[in-house]
Amino acid sequence: MISVVGHKNPDSDSICSALVAAELLKARGLEAKAVRQGEINRETQHILEIAGVDQPELSTSVAGQQVWLVDYSDVAQAPDDIKDAEILGIVDHHRLGDIMTVNPLEAWIWPVGCTSTILFNLFKMEHAPITPALAKLMMSAILSDTVGFASPTCTDKDKAAVEELKSIAEVADLDAFIKALLIAKTNIEGLSAAELVEKDLKAYPFNGRDVVVGQVELATLEQVDGMIEALEADLERRCEQDGLAFAAVMLTDITTAQTRLLYKGEWAAKLEKHQQNGMLMMENTLSRKKQGWPWLQTELA
Repeated sequence: MISVVGHKNPDSDSICSALVAAELLKARGLEAKAVRQGEINRETQHILEIAGVDQPELSTSVAGQQVWLVDYSDVAQAPDDIKDAEILGIVDHHRLGDIMTVNPLEAWIWPVGCTSTILFNLFKMEHAPITPALAKLMMSAILSDTVGFASPTCTDKDKAAVEELKSIAEVADLDAFIKALLIAKTNIEGLSAAELVEKDLKAYPFNGRDVVVGQVELATLEQVDGMIEALEADLERRCEQDGLAFAAVMLTDITTAQTRLLYKGEWAAKLEKHQQNGMLMMENTLSRKKQGWPWLQTELA
């Protein structure tokens, strides 16, 4: 049995891609199952409900198993015992990380907006059938990761994939579909500061130290009014408890592409020169992968 596992603090692409990749492997005649490393968020719950698909089982240990990794290739985002597993495949749309394998593997890493875009093309290449449920999973993941095609990470391949998938998924009104998805994506009602930071937090090894950068996508920055001090306190706590050199969270207004960056840690002073009125605002910034993290690497170096 091959376990298909997305990254820690799973987002919609991580969950949907695990489910879809498991079905691709089954179409090849292999035994496979999707697993997750954490709780699913509200947007992903919405996607699974409209697709009529159960969430993957929770599994944080893969020792002794054969695995496929989807939506990452960094050790820090993998199960803690990944070195004791046999990695058979990787499907990802981020930079090539530091995963090492003993044996040759199948790897598909494309510069597109979403892992599900790659999987859609693999289904086509292998003439594997795409059910309406799989189509809904893939197009939802693509629209989520590209913020309804607004993100600079979005490519023509992402748009072409959604154009074909919406017919299979029997989605007549794409605009209404995107609106419902983005409402679910930006729903943070009742979440604590720690839950917000953890919502989409990724770890990166950098200059011999550990760094984490999270992102919270919002309909308006006013949604986190009154939570700034608690969010900063949570970042400080993570630095102290985990020995991090830097911890940050991007608060991103997806309607204006304006991001407020909160940050703490030993390296925080390197960013103070960019503050205005006590805040660091990043204009025209929707993507952590293509905009936020690359800029931070330059500044922290």
